[in-house]
Order: sequence, then C-alpha cells, then structure tokens
Amino acid sequence: MDNQLAELYKKIANKINSMIPIDWIELYYLGEVEKGKMSWSSVFYFVESGSTYFIKSHEIPTKYGVSQQIYDELLSELDELLLNLYNCFQQNDQQLWEQVSLMLSSDGKFNIDFLYDIMNEDDGGQLKREIVWAYETFGFIPNDGIYSRKVFDKYIKEKTSQ
Repeated sequence: MDNQLAELYKKIANKINSMIPIDWIELYYLGEVEKGKMSWSSVFYFVESGSTYFIKSHEIPTKYGVSQQIYDELLSELDELLLNLYNCFQQNDQQLWEQVSLMLSSDGKFNIDFLYDIMNEDDGGQLKREIVWAYETFGFIPNDGIYSRKVFDKYIKEKTSQ
C-alpha cells in the first residue's frame, strides 16, 4: 500500500503542477470525498513566484487565459486521482477519510494530512469547509465583496462568540 500511496501522491502533485501555467512557490490542495462517494471535489491555492498572494485554482482560466474546457478536463483528471487515492484506502481496509490536505513547495517540501468525520448536515456545506480549511491551513481570507467573504465573516463571528 505504501508504494501505491507514494505513486498516487506523486501523480496528484504532478497533475496540479501541470494545471498551473506559471512558476509557483507553494501550493495547498484540498480534496473531499463524501461517505459512499456521494460527491467529491478538488481545489487548490498557489502563490506565484515573486508574489505573496494566493490564487485559487478555479481562477486559472480567467487569470491566465487558459481554456475553461481544458481546465475542466484537467480538474476531472485530478478528481479521478483523488478517487483513486480514496479507493486505495478502501481496498486496503484502511479508515476512510473525508478530506485530504496536501502542501507542496517548489523546493520539494511535501506534507499530507487526512481528516476524518469533517462532514455533517450542519457544517455549512462544501464552500464553508473549503473556506475554513484555507483560513486555518494557510491564513487565506477571501476578498471583500464576494459571497465567500460573507461566509468567512459569518464563520469568524461564530468562532469568536463561542
């Protein structure tokens, strides 16, 4: 299983790297698989070389002039690798995770975490989980004036009132 996992981690990292059309310094990936594979999703954030700002993967087509169709195809391939990773755990009778969080730097640093029992009916959905993960993992705060920021502000308000 360890060899399978190492190969899958490498494939995921290479796929993400192939999706970023510029040089980057660091990236963070979040993959989610709902119990029973009811749904799954992939998203990543990266910092361009020479910058300190994070860019969300779904901004690649508009920011870098990449065809939306090509981006969607690559994202589907990334999702397929995510499901292969999940299936590896399932086939080897390992505890099934709901989120996988990967950090990769351009100098080769790599970290991966598996998160369990993250999803429930009251968690606010995929967008809120992503926003909370991005904030707690690398301090990302969505821009003002967008729906994600409203979700973030509500999360912070709830967190500080506890």
